[in-house]
Amino acid sequence: MSFSKLLFHLYYIFGFLLNLHTISTCLILNDEIFCKSSNFYHYNSSSINNSVLISRSTFHLTNTYYSGILTDNIHKLIIDEYPYKTFQFPFSSSLTLHSLSIEHTNLNLFPTWLCTHNKNLSFIEIDYSHIEQILKHDLNLCSNLRILRISNSYLKQFTNSYNISISIEYLYLNNNNLTKIFYENGLNLYQFPYLHILDLSYNQIKSISSEDFNQTFSLTTLYLSYCNLELFQLNNKKYLTSLEILDLRGNNNLQTNKNWYDYLPHLMKIYFPYAHFCCHFKNERNLLTNENEKNLFSISFHSDPVCFPLPDQMTPCESLFSSNFSRLIFFLIVFISVISNLTALIVTIFRLITSSYNRWSISTLFSSNLALADFISSIYLIFIGIIDIHFHENFYIKTQLWTKSYLCTFAGFIYIFGIQSSIYALTLLTFERFYTILFSFKRQTQWPSKFTLIIISLGWFISLIIASLPLININNFHANSLCVPFRIESLFDRFYLSLLIIADLCFIGIIITCNGLICFNFSKSHVHTLNDARATLKILTLVIAICISRLPLIIFIFFALIIHPNSSNNVNNYGFHFNNIKLAILFLQPFSSCFNPFMYSSLSTFKWSTTTGFERPKPNRKSMEFSRFRSKSVGFKRGYHPLRMMSITSLDYRFSSLTDTS
Repeated sequence: MSFSKLLFHLYYIFGFLLNLHTISTCLILNDEIFCKSSNFYHYNSSSINNSVLISRSTFHLTNTYYSGILTDNIHKLIIDEYPYKTFQFPFSSSLTLHSLSIEHTNLNLFPTWLCTHNKNLSFIEIDYSHIEQILKHDLNLCSNLRILRISNSYLKQFTNSYNISISIEYLYLNNNNLTKIFYENGLNLYQFPYLHILDLSYNQIKSISSEDFNQTFSLTTLYLSYCNLELFQLNNKKYLTSLEILDLRGNNNLQTNKNWYDYLPHLMKIYFPYAHFCCHFKNERNLLTNENEKNLFSISFHSDPVCFPLPDQMTPCESLFSSNFSRLIFFLIVFISVISNLTALIVTIFRLITSSYNRWSISTLFSSNLALADFISSIYLIFIGIIDIHFHENFYIKTQLWTKSYLCTFAGFIYIFGIQSSIYALTLLTFERFYTILFSFKRQTQWPSKFTLIIISLGWFISLIIASLPLININNFHANSLCVPFRIESLFDRFYLSLLIIADLCFIGIIITCNGLICFNFSKSHVHTLNDARATLKILTLVIAICISRLPLIIFIFFALIIHPNSSNNVNNYGFHFNNIKLAILFLQPFSSCFNPFMYSSLSTFKWSTTTGFERPKPNRKSMEFSRFRSKSVGFKRGYHPLRMMSITSLDYRFSSLTDTS
């Protein structure tokens, strides 16, 4: 008798210690029982105190597992960090368990007994598992099951050999390895005839047809974003008729029907990777709207936009060049710009190499810098030409592939760097000419070579800084298909554009002022000759060229900064228009690059003049006759007079020598 009592006490003490251990690893947090163990622990109905389970409705197991019958009050079961590949023993709940979440486990086999023992489940979530195939399951036994989520796993196949129907309405299979929608070895949608929402984003599905959804007549929302989808074929108007939301973002190589809107009559929102997919829809809707206004009957459209992203004023719905004639003109400009500047650069470098240092003139250095800057800006035109040849009429379709590439970044950088260094070099060259002509005697003392190199290097450095700002997100090279940093979204964007136009206006102002003073000096002379008229015409041509090439873009940017609101999410408020920017950048700005080599550089003459400095050539008889009638034109406070006191022949020589040595 005493021995039986001893066994009874030992059994009681063992049970007490077991319950004490269980309670110590399980915590009660709000409405949740949270059990966690450093080493995996397996609970069952006899190893855990039922009084603990009865107290709450959520049972959370971390690195632990429970098998057996759950108490009636448990409505939600969470299992995470389960270390094994299968659930060897089932857990069961007759009617009360509604939600099951299995997270961050090594599970690679879907439990086929799940709905057999838990028929009242309405929500099942399996996240971050190693499940690759679901070939057999009993999900059809869960009559109340509405949501199934299997995400962030390795799922490749989800089929059912019995071809039974499941009552699931919301199916989320995102972030898996599904490659096709097919009833045999992919995702079998025949078993989900009641689907309303299907999420297949972040998979590896290459091709999808509308016939793949021939059994999902109730489908209203379909997510196919970032699937590497290459073809979405709409080939039957019987299917996807109830679809309201379609997400195709992130599929950079996507192709689909141009008239996709004819196959989706109830569509409310569609998201494409690129704006060009919405071009045909936009044109069709505008056409129907115009016909509606003419015929005076109503056709209902959604008040909100349907297609995203909408084409804005900087997103072309056409090829880069509207006609072959404009394309021919562009390539002619590119050819002239590249050849002329490259030739001028080679000739100038050759002359600098073959001549002695004391024969190097400042104007030659400045003109060589101008030729180099214009050649750099011509490289941008070469990139645009290559892209146009590559994409041709499909340019607007492949726009995003171009704008998101590193080549676009490099092209935009070259563009800003080239045009800024060009206007700076042109300003230096103009000021040097102005200083030489109007202060000729002062000019006999040449600028120190160190000072000349410093101001030249300063221009390249400033241009480099301005071109590098979009790389640190002060504006953006990828904002449009021309890869120019003309985005207007933030305060930094507006600051950058303001900096560009202010710098250009200052440089243009200096150029026009210097040339204007030279012409004004000519007009003050009492004697007017043919050389004066030629010099004035040349200066006027230079001013017109710089205005044609620079001012239109400045005007477009200025009005964009004024018209575009400070903060607006409406792309229709975009202040730029693609055709205007295309005209300014591709046709007008290169005009200066084509013109400069013939006016400033050594291309104006290939004859190397041996006359240097201010050595006056021997005047002919006519010039000697005119020189005796010379008079002062403009006086200066420093006590010397401008070059107009010299003979006309000498002035004519000065202009020719500038072009010869530059």
